Amino acid sequence: MASLSRSTPGFEKILSHYSDPLVQSEISHFCKGRWVGIHCEALDARGRKILIRYFRPGMPLQLAKPRDVKRLILKFSSLKPRTIYATANVYGRLGRSEDAADPSNVEACSPTWDVDNEPGGWLATAQAVKEITSVLKSSGVKDSFFVKFSGRGAHVHIHPYAISEEVRVKFGPLNLAWATVEYVKGKAASKLAEIAARFKAGGLRVDNEIDRQRLFVAPLSIHREENRVAVCLNPEELGEFDPAADAKPGRFKHFEGWKAYSVGEADKLALRAYRAVGGLTLKPRRKRRHPPLDKQILSLIARIDRPNGRASQP
Repeated sequence: MASLSRSTPGFEKILSHYSDPLVQSEISHFCKGRWVGIHCEALDARGRKILIRYFRPGMPLQLAKPRDVKRLILKFSSLKPRTIYATANVYGRLGRSEDAADPSNVEACSPTWDVDNEPGGWLATAQAVKEITSVLKSSGVKDSFFVKFSGRGAHVHIHPYAISEEVRVKFGPLNLAWATVEYVKGKAASKLAEIAARFKAGGLRVDNEIDRQRLFVAPLSIHREENRVAVCLNPEELGEFDPAADAKPGRFKHFEGWKAYSVGEADKLALRAYRAVGGLTLKPRRKRRHPPLDKQILSLIARIDRPNGRASQP
């Protein structure tokens, strides 16, 4: 499979992309109720790309309607905005910076697995995604998750309202989201290590990025570096997706069925996870059963590379 291009489209092409009604609709649907961030091409005084989080001091950035997408791109056009993100958290209100900092203001949170890999390693990435979604399905979450190509790797999201309000109120949305990601990571760890070893994908990682302000790229946003669109994928057709051909700005293939979910479908998994590993603000209650994924990957790659099939001794 061809490697992903790192060419950067001009601002006119960026604006054209975010003027597309489908792009506006999908981004605003994902971002509604979430704290938004916009990554720009312009650099700050330290040479870092600027990340906008506020309309103005004390007022968190939001996107509520499709027309807001282009409006924000134009508002900050002097900074050359490129990529739109939103938090895993859905908030009750976001009128002031204090609202974003108040844990009790988080209404829901989307458990999200960040599958990171080299841009040309989609086959390994897709297999890792399949393993994660297999664990979700076997845990009763069949209709309430979606898969998104991130521009390099992939994100697997459970819809925030797939965990019922009753359970969220009792245990806390952030606690449940963090625990769910951590628990499923543990369940899938050995298989993920095998996948990385089989594809010699030493850069393959599955991370739990859930925290109080973590941002994830919005569906149909353009990646901050790669000239690729963060399209949603049909989980049953991952093998048919080619990042080099299917995620081009202006000619992307996008699965619009990502928005479906069933209220409460993830309750059992979230509760099982919380009881097993604890919440975000707690230390895990149990010792790690398996070595970290990166160590498992290195061990398996070494074992495969040995002619006799055994890992070399240190």
